[in-house]
Amino acid sequence: MSFIIKNSISSEAEVTTRTTAPSITRRYDVEGSIDRSNVIFLLRNALNNLSMAVDNLVNPVSKISEEARSHLTFRQRVAIENSFSLRTVNLKRQLASMRLQLAQPSDRIFSDLNRIIARLEILRNSYLWSERTFGLYIDLLHTKGLAGNIGKILKGYERLAEFTLRLFLSPLGYEIPTVVVYLEQIGDGAAILRHDISLFDSHRNPCAIIKLPQSSLAIPRSSLLHEVGHQLATIVNHKGKNLNREGADLIYNTVRTAGGSPALANYFRYCHSEIIADQFAVQLTNWLAAITLYNIYSGSSGSSLGGTARIFQIYPRDPHLMGFLRIRCAVESTRQILTRGPWDQLEKAIDILYPINSAPEHSLRVIRESLPLLPAICKSLSRSKLACFGGNKSFEDMYPMSQSSLPFMKELLNNTLSTSFSQTDAMLKNPILTMMAYGTLQMLGGKSLYWITDEMRRWLIALGEKGEAK
Repeated sequence: MSFIIKNSISSEAEVTTRTTAPSITRRYDVEGSIDRSNVIFLLRNALNNLSMAVDNLVNPVSKISEEARSHLTFRQRVAIENSFSLRTVNLKRQLASMRLQLAQPSDRIFSDLNRIIARLEILRNSYLWSERTFGLYIDLLHTKGLAGNIGKILKGYERLAEFTLRLFLSPLGYEIPTVVVYLEQIGDGAAILRHDISLFDSHRNPCAIIKLPQSSLAIPRSSLLHEVGHQLATIVNHKGKNLNREGADLIYNTVRTAGGSPALANYFRYCHSEIIADQFAVQLTNWLAAITLYNIYSGSSGSSLGGTARIFQIYPRDPHLMGFLRIRCAVESTRQILTRGPWDQLEKAIDILYPINSAPEHSLRVIRESLPLLPAICKSLSRSKLACFGGNKSFEDMYPMSQSSLPFMKELLNNTLSTSFSQTDAMLKNPILTMMAYGTLQMLGGKSLYWITDEMRRWLIALGEKGEAK
């Protein structure tokens, strides 16, 4: 249907009317018919445009480069393809319903015009939210095609994440979610968009999407494992009470029992999700987690985590514990299990670099009240039997920290350091230990960061080439 344009030459009567009353225009029956036809044309045209847009909202895997696509596993492709098929099916169902309404006689359409306009607006908004999700996946999947073997390195990190999830989820009978790791070239912190969370368009996220910052690429850090901890915390549950909820109660009660004020207990409980994710990373990597946190908080003031003196800052509505306390908790959790070690010297160095008297007054009060309670808090986090872990297991039971203790690391390195060990069976079989080995070399082994990052790249590529985790 073509758009009908009214005659631009006004009748004498209409001109007269305009002259005497500019805000009123006489309508003839024929004009009313033309106006209605134009309205219906516009509605149908808008619907056709939306239909074309939905047709282009296909599986994002098909829109990325062949290089990026080659680094996706079959499982990742299926998860993403199925998710976007559901989105387009839902949108096309709404389109079909709107077409039926706009195929009605003119009188029927105008009798229900307001509702039709509202439904068309809802349909357009639904498309725009799905388009936003589509754009998100296009952008993150594109990073797998960046030069420098980035896709292969990211694939190695995906194997590391899946291996870690399997350690905790498989014994409890949970399915391992699909993981996609992508590279973010701005910022210094990792992040996760959890599997099964509701996305912009209310559809469920088909994958656990983990952002790896450029500054952490092929560097021994625990950031990725912290994000895996967030995913784990929302999956394991007991009678509707998952790790986050159970952990929040545990943290609050521990602070109060240890002598902390209700205000301090509420502060720690408010930060429970980040404290639990930190504990997860510490359990797997002990003092490497403390070093990682130091590297993040000592970075540039342009970081998303804050500005000058951010290590002492408490930001409103920020679920992260104060940076200084996060580092001290990581050290204390390591000490609770592995007793004394180089982490004690790390703690002393942090105290020299960041004397607490330089903290803002409110932060200083929180620090002074918190420090005597950290042994009780960290011991409780590591050793408490949790219902969501079957009722008879703690973090320490699920993954004993001694598996990546310093003596074990030194023995592992002595057995493999005679040659480049990035592709040896031992270094591929347990990627957590491998990353800990690189971290140990960085801090104690006298190897340069250039050597470590080069070896880590080789190892991550080899890890990714092992294929999709079963």
